[in-house]
Amino acid sequence: MSQTEATVVPFGAPKALTSGPLSRAVSFIALLARRKPMGFAGLLFIVLMVLVAAFPRVIATHDNPGATSVAPRFQSYCLGPRDTFLCPTVVERSALTGDRTVPGSLKQPFGTDSVGHDNYSRIVFGARWALYVGVGAVLISTTIALVVGLTSGYFLGKYDAAVQRVVDAVMALPTLVVLLALPAMIGKADLDGPLPFDEPSVTFFKLVVILGILGGAGGSRVIRASVISVRSAQYLDAARTIGATDGRIMLRHVLPNIFGALMVQATISLGGLILAEAALSFLGFGVVDPNKPTWGQMLNRAQQVASVHPWQAIWPGLFIALAVFSFNMLGDALRDLLDPRLRGARGGFG
Repeated sequence: MSQTEATVVPFGAPKALTSGPLSRAVSFIALLARRKPMGFAGLLFIVLMVLVAAFPRVIATHDNPGATSVAPRFQSYCLGPRDTFLCPTVVERSALTGDRTVPGSLKQPFGTDSVGHDNYSRIVFGARWALYVGVGAVLISTTIALVVGLTSGYFLGKYDAAVQRVVDAVMALPTLVVLLALPAMIGKADLDGPLPFDEPSVTFFKLVVILGILGGAGGSRVIRASVISVRSAQYLDAARTIGATDGRIMLRHVLPNIFGALMVQATISLGGLILAEAALSFLGFGVVDPNKPTWGQMLNRAQQVASVHPWQAIWPGLFIALAVFSFNMLGDALRDLLDPRLRGARGGFG
């Protein structure tokens, strides 16, 4: 085939759209949808979650998720006029306990909690805090994993042995015990602060930092294994022959070849960190401000009334499960598509 034939662009397709990064991204997403439909479904949910977190006041029915906005307290419970045989028990119970819980309706599709907070609005605003924790901690953990894994796998020897012993010590820490000890170390997360975009305060960032450090140790093992698999390649020997420094070799030759493993590790870690934050908030050790709702906090408040009002626990639990499942499915799909050893495998259900 001549050079002219090899560079022919299909009729009607601009060259910029067939060879640029946009074209490659579209082609990769199309490949993901065709070979890994579950991974593509996870990607769609993640995109939706990001949009919800970016524009909560546009999507939510209430600008203030901590506000109580329940009209007559007994209206949605009763099947007929008040104080009749159609709703005597509900009226009596609500009058005694002050329970403002309302089931789902067209105005409030997810109902309200026991103090009148709109669950739908709190789910929407909770997506923002889930991504705050997940993305922030993943950036920290991925940076640690990259630096530790890249240098350890490249240099090996005594440096690698010393670094891996530190990694072993961090991984030996009981994660649940460390997470439960967080309140004693940093105090409960306080989200009040004058920062833009409702950003969390310093104590909340401490929570994110500790979660990121705990997640970085395990990720460094994955990166180290990927670096070791490429460090003996012939093109690296050629780069050393022409006088390339170790730093240049790691950044220009090793890093691009482990980028797929890095992306997979970061994607899967996101789901785990969102689940960790939800667990902390559920146990009462995470975000406690009712005006800054998180999904774990909603589960914590729902556990006392779940037997009477099951939707209180169903909705936040469902969205936690969907978020974690989506990130895991996307991570598995990226691993299968980006890992050269699996690139020829047939795409399965996931």
